[in-house]
Amino acid sequence: MFEGQERFIVSHDWITIIFLVVLILISLAKYLYNERFDKLFSLYYSDKYYTEYSNSKPLIFNFFHGLLLLVIIFNISLLVFYLLRSYNLMETTYDFLFYLKVLLVTVLFILLRYITGVFLGAVFEKTEQQNHLTFLKINNLGLMTIYLFPLLLIINYSPYSLQKFLVTFVALILLIFASIRLINILRNDRLNFNTYFYLFLYLCTLEITPFIVSYKLLVK
Repeated sequence: MFEGQERFIVSHDWITIIFLVVLILISLAKYLYNERFDKLFSLYYSDKYYTEYSNSKPLIFNFFHGLLLLVIIFNISLLVFYLLRSYNLMETTYDFLFYLKVLLVTVLFILLRYITGVFLGAVFEKTEQQNHLTFLKINNLGLMTIYLFPLLLIINYSPYSLQKFLVTFVALILLIFASIRLINILRNDRLNFNTYFYLFLYLCTLEITPFIVSYKLLVK
């Protein structure tokens, strides 16, 4: 007798549509902001992008960042979706409705992360530094998720037997790279505190609290 094996049969139709939306967003950013988009790719070896655009008005709420945020939201939510599905971490059907839940939690995480940053900036009297830090993180994370896009394509259209390895590898690389970039950003930024305790408290509240809240919302 043959033993049955559990299989995930997932329609690629809605995922393909999301990939097309992300591709349109990236193409739109390239078309409307060609020079800035090209200079964005110099972030990893030059500070030219920072010096040229860190004084732009508005610093955060502009259309270019809006496009980047949408790319970030779609790509990160897809990566989280693949992680949850590959490890079968939740007792649910990994369909479009579940992806919408992941997408919503991703949006709430980014919104909570921004609100927390604004609040802490006001409490510690570092509003200007916090705005600058948000500017740096949006651009760095935006660039990372642009690089993430082709990797998500490979994950999605690869055999399911390879997806667990691929999504784990990509998630680890992204986490390591994001941590290195965050350390470099904080080192070069002007978030100076009188003691390391306040710096630790600031970072824990800013980086960890939104993650915990989002996780609780997702698994609820």
